[in-house]
Amino acid sequence: MDSSNKKRVAIIGAGPSGLAACKHALAKGFVPVIFDSGASVGGVWTRTLASTKLQTPAAAFQFSDFPWPAGTSEFPSHDQVLAYLTAYARKFGVLECVKLGSKVVGAEYSGASEKEVTAWDRWSGNGEAFGDGSGEWHLTVQHIESGSIQKYEFDFLIVCVGRYGVTKIPTFPPNKGPEVFHGKVLHAQDYSHMEDRDAAELIRGKRVVVVGSGKSGLDTAAECAEANGSKYPCTLIYRTANWMVDHKLTWGLNRWLLSTVTETYYKMHIPMRKNGMVPDCTISQSLLGWKLGLLPDRFYDLVDEGSLVLNKCDSFSFCADGLVLDTGKRVEADVVILATGFNPDQLLRSVFTSPWVRDIVSGASSDTMLPLYRQVD
Repeated sequence: MDSSNKKRVAIIGAGPSGLAACKHALAKGFVPVIFDSGASVGGVWTRTLASTKLQTPAAAFQFSDFPWPAGTSEFPSHDQVLAYLTAYARKFGVLECVKLGSKVVGAEYSGASEKEVTAWDRWSGNGEAFGDGSGEWHLTVQHIESGSIQKYEFDFLIVCVGRYGVTKIPTFPPNKGPEVFHGKVLHAQDYSHMEDRDAAELIRGKRVVVVGSGKSGLDTAAECAEANGSKYPCTLIYRTANWMVDHKLTWGLNRWLLSTVTETYYKMHIPMRKNGMVPDCTISQSLLGWKLGLLPDRFYDLVDEGSLVLNKCDSFSFCADGLVLDTGKRVEADVVILATGFNPDQLLRSVFTSPWVRDIVSGASSDTMLPLYRQVD
């Protein structure tokens, strides 16, 4: 292909999807550039809890043309995952295409009008990704270290920003929120982004309350409970329980995964009923909502030891020395970590300057279904 005719491809995000997209763009003879605001490739795997590990067996989480190194554990640690992704990018020449510390603050399509695009049944009106070449994507990029702003032009745009960039923070009535609390309040993402040493110092010898029963909530609570023990037990506050299963029991049961037999099996082998942690939904509903995860190691042992306290409630408010649950119970705290999830579409929408394009790319939101490109099922 004549270099002057090579298509320029912008990729936003250097996580697994962005790296794979770049590798395939190179193989097709295109000229890709990856923009990522982070300091290294790997996406969410560059900033995790010290205890974070892969949620699926390594064999089910690998590139088809790049196997894991021999001797890799079944559920690799976050360091192993990051090393694997970096090695993949290095092998296929992807690292040379990455601009780190570069945040895309605006993407705008210049070419066909909104009216013309609305009339298309297929991309570009003919189903070809690049159309007749008359349109371009104009990207505005902020280079974080220097603070400078630079403009770029591309023929095609691939957005791989993921779902975990914009945190969801609960709202409270006046004088019932974090402003009246004398301790520290942060989101679980902020905690996971801290250096391991700083995170350990934050919680050491502190009464920690974690709000939320998703994967990050349970992992954070278990980490705090392990650190402080029963002298300063961690309290987990949750509204509804989610399906979190023991990795020792999970993967031999794949063929039963959507059946009630599986649920009965887990309830027999995991003390969720004893601790009020039986989910209201089925495993299949959890899978559809992308809410099935692995139980942290020793989670219920920590409960039995008194290092972890579980409190269920529908709502809570802050007071000077902790939280007040809607049950009337007061929970004293020095640190409150909000594992209250993310606004998955907000980061994707924020990439585009046109409100019309934002509505197209984000699609219809749902609490029970993972949104896929063009509603693919």
